[in-house]
Amino acid sequence: MLHPAPNKGVAWGLMGGIFDPIHYGHLILAQSAQQAFRLDCILFLPSFNPQHRTEKPVASFDDRCLMIKLAFEENDRFVVSDMERELKIPDYTLNVIKILKQNYPEVDWHLILGADNIAQFDKWYRPDELVQEVKIVIGNRPGYDEEFEKSKWAGLVQKYDMPLLDISSTMIRKFINEGKSIRYLLPEAVRQYILSRGLYS
Repeated sequence: MLHPAPNKGVAWGLMGGIFDPIHYGHLILAQSAQQAFRLDCILFLPSFNPQHRTEKPVASFDDRCLMIKLAFEENDRFVVSDMERELKIPDYTLNVIKILKQNYPEVDWHLILGADNIAQFDKWYRPDELVQEVKIVIGNRPGYDEEFEKSKWAGLVQKYDMPLLDISSTMIRKFINEGKSIRYLLPEAVRQYILSRGLYS
C-alpha cells in the first residue's frame, strides 16, 4: 500500500488534508513534528473525497498528489500516498488510521495537526475514539494559543513548537485569482506547476 513500506518498530507521522495547494506552512508543520518526536518518516495523505467539506477541492486529486510530490522531491523522509483513492469506506481520519494500523501494526503512528484543527475537533468523526486510537500531535499556529488551552482536548494531545507562518491554501488561491504573486509562499516547483496548469485562475 505504501511505497516505501515502513519498517517494523519505526515511528511515522501522518499528515492528512486537502493540500489545495500544499505550501510552506504544511511542510514546516511536518518537519517540526519530525524533529520534535524523532519520526522516521512523514506520510502525506491527500483527501480524495473530503467528508468534512461541502465544497469540493479546486484542483483534481491527481494534481494535488503531484504537487505534494514536487514539494519535497529531494526529501526521502517525506512520502505521499494516493491510498484514499481506493478506499471502499468514507475517508474519515479515524477510518484511515485503523486501516494503516491494520496494515502496519508495528508502526508507531503520530497524527499531525495544526492548532487551528482544535477549534473544529468536536465536529470530527468520532473524536473521542480517534484520540484513543492514535497519538495526536499539534503544531502551533498564530492566534490559536488561547483557543487551544480552553479546548477539552488539550490534555489528550501533545503540543509542539514550530516557526509560525500564517499561510493558507485559501490565501494562495485568492492571490492567484487576484493576479498577485505567490512566490515564496510555497516551493518553486509547485508554483511552476500551478502556473503551467493554469490552476486556481
